[in-house]
Amino acid sequence: MSIYSCNEHLANISSRPLEGEEKGLVDIILSSIIRPDAVVEQIVFGAKFIAVTADGRMGIAALLGATPQEHEMDLAHQMVGKFVKEVAGLIRKPFPFSIALGFATLNAGNTPDQNYIEPNNFPADDLIAKLGKDKITGLVGEFPFVDSLRKRVGTFHLFELKSVPGAVPRDQWERVLAELDVFALTGTALLTRSMAWFLSRAPQAKIVILGPTTPFSSALFSHGADYLCGSVVTDTEKVAQGVRSGLPFKKIKRNGGIIFTQWEKAD
Repeated sequence: MSIYSCNEHLANISSRPLEGEEKGLVDIILSSIIRPDAVVEQIVFGAKFIAVTADGRMGIAALLGATPQEHEMDLAHQMVGKFVKEVAGLIRKPFPFSIALGFATLNAGNTPDQNYIEPNNFPADDLIAKLGKDKITGLVGEFPFVDSLRKRVGTFHLFELKSVPGAVPRDQWERVLAELDVFALTGTALLTRSMAWFLSRAPQAKIVILGPTTPFSSALFSHGADYLCGSVVTDTEKVAQGVRSGLPFKKIKRNGGIIFTQWEKAD
């Protein structure tokens, strides 16, 4: 099985089938959508993200370089008016743009009620640093906070397919994953169909899933996650404007309309 990092372009894995442990995880995620019968009202996308609004709640997902293929050119328009459970089912397709659209829709269907969440100003990297103090810590993807995090934990391991100084060699991944005390990975591992593989290779670790693509889904807890660090859209128009403009997530967040929150697995 080939494993892809969070920075791998989704467009590069368009023909990869959904099978095995990844299919099992997707099946559970889709069967546990909080509001499956919410109606999709709007779909917008730019160069970096896609956003879906259903019954007034917005979910977003990274595109990782994916653009609509010829048969998907009208897909966003066609999916408006359909139920979340149907559009989220696009996750099963072997097409990058469809996969991203499916996850954005899933996130719209799982968006927590704003009246029952507490904004969290405790960044995900601070949580990872707290959990990883004096412990063996791993991170999937070359996040901006890598250098800082490396100094705040015991032993640090970076998992990245690109040529990055200090990253764990690919042929040593499984051995090192089995040694971790704390493991953090991006929600985009769902897009690249590598989430279940990573979760199953570090069952002994405290696991943090982070980033705007991360679904607030209990299915991830049942597969080994301990913390979900994601985003809740509070102003759909502001965020839609940023998505259409092709802004990176940091700038979309800076413009307002998004709050961070964390879910912890119940004992």
